[in-house]
Amino acid sequence: MPRWLIFLLFIISCSNPEPSLIVHYHRYSGDYENWNVWIWPKDPPGNGYAFPFDSLKPSADGFVTARIFYPVNTDINEFGIIIRQSVSGNNWAQKDTNNDRFTKDKEIWIVQGDPVIYTAKPDISHPPILFAAAGSPNTILAALPFEPLDWSVFAVYQNETRLNGSSQKYTEDDNIVLITLNENITDPSKLYIVKDDSGTFTQRNVIMREILNDFYYYGNDLGLTFSVTQSSFKVWAPTAVSVYTALYDDAGTYNSAGLVTNHETGNLHLMLKDSATGVWSLVLQGNLEGKFYLYRVEFADGTANWAADPYAKAVSANGQRMAVVDLAKTNPALWREKPKPAFNAGSWQDAVIYELHVRDFSINENSGMIHKGKYLAFTERGTTTRNGTPTGIDHLKLLGITHVHLLPVYDFASINELAAEPLYNWGYDPIHYNVPEGSYSTDPLNPSTRIIEFKKMVQALHDAGIRVIMDVVYNHTFHTGGWPFDALVPKYYYRTTNTGVYANGSGCGNEVASERPMVRKFIIDSLKHWVNEYNIDGFRFDLMGLIDTPTMLEATKELRRLDPSLIIYGEPWQAGGSILPENLQTLKGSQRRLDFAVFNDHFRTAIKGGSDCYSQGFVTGQPNMEEGIVLGIMGAIHDFTDQANESVNYVTAHDNLNLWDKMAFSHGEDNLALTPYRFLEGKNDLFDSDVVRSTLLANGIVFTSQGIPFFQAGDEFLRTKFGDYNSYISPDNINMIRWENADRFGEIISYYAGLIRLRKAIPAFRQTLKEDIDKTMEILYAQDMGVSFILKDNVFVAYNGGSQPKTFTLPPGTWHQVVNYRYAGTETLGEFSGQITLPRISMTVLLGD
Repeated sequence: MPRWLIFLLFIISCSNPEPSLIVHYHRYSGDYENWNVWIWPKDPPGNGYAFPFDSLKPSADGFVTARIFYPVNTDINEFGIIIRQSVSGNNWAQKDTNNDRFTKDKEIWIVQGDPVIYTAKPDISHPPILFAAAGSPNTILAALPFEPLDWSVFAVYQNETRLNGSSQKYTEDDNIVLITLNENITDPSKLYIVKDDSGTFTQRNVIMREILNDFYYYGNDLGLTFSVTQSSFKVWAPTAVSVYTALYDDAGTYNSAGLVTNHETGNLHLMLKDSATGVWSLVLQGNLEGKFYLYRVEFADGTANWAADPYAKAVSANGQRMAVVDLAKTNPALWREKPKPAFNAGSWQDAVIYELHVRDFSINENSGMIHKGKYLAFTERGTTTRNGTPTGIDHLKLLGITHVHLLPVYDFASINELAAEPLYNWGYDPIHYNVPEGSYSTDPLNPSTRIIEFKKMVQALHDAGIRVIMDVVYNHTFHTGGWPFDALVPKYYYRTTNTGVYANGSGCGNEVASERPMVRKFIIDSLKHWVNEYNIDGFRFDLMGLIDTPTMLEATKELRRLDPSLIIYGEPWQAGGSILPENLQTLKGSQRRLDFAVFNDHFRTAIKGGSDCYSQGFVTGQPNMEEGIVLGIMGAIHDFTDQANESVNYVTAHDNLNLWDKMAFSHGEDNLALTPYRFLEGKNDLFDSDVVRSTLLANGIVFTSQGIPFFQAGDEFLRTKFGDYNSYISPDNINMIRWENADRFGEIISYYAGLIRLRKAIPAFRQTLKEDIDKTMEILYAQDMGVSFILKDNVFVAYNGGSQPKTFTLPPGTWHQVVNYRYAGTETLGEFSGQITLPRISMTVLLGD
């Protein structure tokens, strides 16, 4: 934990005589280094904070203590608690137990590996086996808090019967026991327990993990299949001993946090199990439209869970119950009849992608749109600012983009859809993968409304000639231990270590185990649902490095069968160390010839420098970046791609500082929160500003490079987030598109529109094959803050990243300038022969006769 945070919390604690909560914690291993308490108010909801333990040495009773002084003066009815380990670069390196804990008490005791919150000091004299999992039908790994005296005393029991087998030390970890059975486990729904026959450690139930890979379902009808005469329910739950479909007439009773906590009902319908696949099924006669449902899942140890349907296609507000909806009734007029905007299969380099958040798009009071923050804002045409400048979808059409990339629009968990003023979130918190988010609809209480309005949004964008890409987050979920997966099949859908800890390469507390067959199937089925039901035109995979490459390959093949023109790309990295083997991680280079693309962060860094700091890149005067620029403009074909359209070229996205803010910091701004446009003060000419010039040169390089150009909404009118580099929960006044900037910076919009128009007009900017680019592209100059090149003998491009004018030699002939430091497009701005001098921080494009 940073020392400044510890000091802050110390100051807070000194100003408040009574702690909000006292947490006592015991680790059987005796190691408390880097462990701390993460705490947040559940009721009422609030922000989380980290608190250290008073000492890393336990007191005589075996516990360390953290005194929590929550830094907000409010009455808190219930806290959420996570005991976590924070190491350099990863505050969530490990969690003690996988599920979040909640308490209304003021003093509690927590024991390593025990999910129970105690209100009095518990007995810690008998350490438990921490975790046990079946990795195959005849092998079980059991994790211990410390090394045993004898490795051979561990055994597996079923119905109090000791199974024949042997135990020994597992070589990969000093505290792991490997138990090998003489006979295979054939029924994963039965209760198996690991016991220590010596009596040192208390027993632990066996979790069925990789063993479940053998229970595969090939059908395409998981979830609810609705008709007006009957409804079919199917759910994969091979470890359950019984599963019921629970039917409800309504969405339930919501509490102040927007949650339904009571799902008890007498309307339970027992499902039938197929033992070969682990699928439970039920057919109910009649028209169930308007009903709601959940699954009640019961296990051999007596546990019973209310579970969501991972394949749910409609839900109540806040996703508290699944909804029975006739999807055929949700289609707008001519939904199936209207063709999509034309886009050639495989020609991803022809795309111009515009990254956008649904709420940001219209929430500004000057947007001119009626349905502010909603899907329906995209259906409004003719909207303008108060000064008459086009906004909304008309602005997008004038700009000339081909694809809108929407930040997450599936149902995510971090927004209370019923709140009078919902909080802001980017939406990287998935819970119901196959349902649109309700806070963007006009009526979250009606399960059909979000579906109808989402489809109207897609249809309106298609009508405007713009395709739609979804940002998808299959690498992690918001919750663990419950919905959408763990309540059904505990621990199968997530990667866990051999000690039972959720892997955390996402930085969000878990990783979805995409490499497991039924997880892979879920991901692919979900993607196909969005294409088939919502006419989605492409997908951007969040933290694609955590999705195993075979899954990405299979998903791409399946999607191409549905629509060869889909664009598929993602982030070829992760947020922390993953336990997925590196040869399976979808990192830069692993996409070669696999028909999907990846973000090119090498190019990004060469252009602008670091993402969240004052560092500089080529466009802000950093020397020796020319090689990185050359590799990028050639589509990374001499870096990590086999063809240029595997590279998504960009300088900024929703993460990190946005473009204007980054350029301002790099030019010496130190307080964007107060003066985001200080560098424009007193300037009658926008193009005289070095910050403006840097932004134009940055994306100008992107638009004139081989590969797929991508930029963030608002770059075209110098959008600021006031220096907020991680605005995922920041309010609207930070995140919103400020449409008044379209009035103020119309010349910048025209420059962007001109560059896009030029790219579309010149096929030489949109090559993809390595051999074609090597043959038709010649680098003429790449040194001393300058880069120039020629394409197909008749397109000359030069960039000057320096602070002084720079002269470039032209190939023989007369050249017609179509881009200079203040205008861009396809019209001739002047003629040049022999050489051309570029002003500081600028670019040019010239066309030969």
